[in-house]
Amino acid sequence: MSKTAKKKAKTPSPSWIVLSSGLTFQKSFGVHQVLHQVSKKNDLATALTQSSANSLWIVQNRSWTDQLLKAMPAFYLQRNDKTTLGDLILCEAPTRNEVLPSLHAVFRRVIGEVPSFKMLPREQLAEVLASDNREDLLIGGAVDVESGILTLARGDLQLLTVPLSFFQPTIDSQPDFEALELDDYGYTIRFGNYEASAHSVLYEFDREYRRRVNKQRTEEETGFGASLKRLRLRLRLLRGLNQDQIHGVASKTIARIERGETGKPHGETLAKIAQALGVSPEEIEDY
Repeated sequence: MSKTAKKKAKTPSPSWIVLSSGLTFQKSFGVHQVLHQVSKKNDLATALTQSSANSLWIVQNRSWTDQLLKAMPAFYLQRNDKTTLGDLILCEAPTRNEVLPSLHAVFRRVIGEVPSFKMLPREQLAEVLASDNREDLLIGGAVDVESGILTLARGDLQLLTVPLSFFQPTIDSQPDFEALELDDYGYTIRFGNYEASAHSVLYEFDREYRRRVNKQRTEEETGFGASLKRLRLRLRLLRGLNQDQIHGVASKTIARIERGETGKPHGETLAKIAQALGVSPEEIEDY
């Protein structure tokens, strides 16, 4: 997987506790940093004892959720402190809403608690959760059509709400909000035939993500051409200045300069560009 944005620091990886009886499910997660692979209910007591606030519980189905809840009373009778057990991912929502308050009481965050929540395919989920840039990837989400809201869960289990109005129809496709899917290892949101990228959503609705991406872009795009492009795009927003509105210089020439295919212009060409942008020739590289 390629990284959309450079990380300021590696996020510490949680210790996984996987509750599953199925070998296929276990193999999907077993190649990563699993603290416990619980396949028998008698092993739950040990897993609970060794869990911490940095644990990530991944539960295969609702029967394991029931077993986990049944093991809780004995565990808390033996434990004096009220430390959270960490985070919880439910790959299958519980059948009874009555269990949700209990889960929220002992886990910091609970993901996948409602039937409408759509998760990444299992093998993709394991890969994203183990990724260094998991906070920039999506593991699941749920659509509330009546309220017009999409709630997305990122790989670090932080939640992000997005108005459905953000996903505008195109000539080729229209979003079917009843058909939500997450795919491509957390990079793609799909509503039927309609697709949107995780990057576009995070860039629009997460200020910190947008700041990181722009900082990286500025660091990577250096030189006169990159500065010219940043300044021109800024002026395009302010007063609609396009490449073909720099009088006396062909738009093809401006495009080549901005792409770095030719060096810094000199003499009359540079003067015309600066005049159109409303700055001195020396100021262009300040952007």
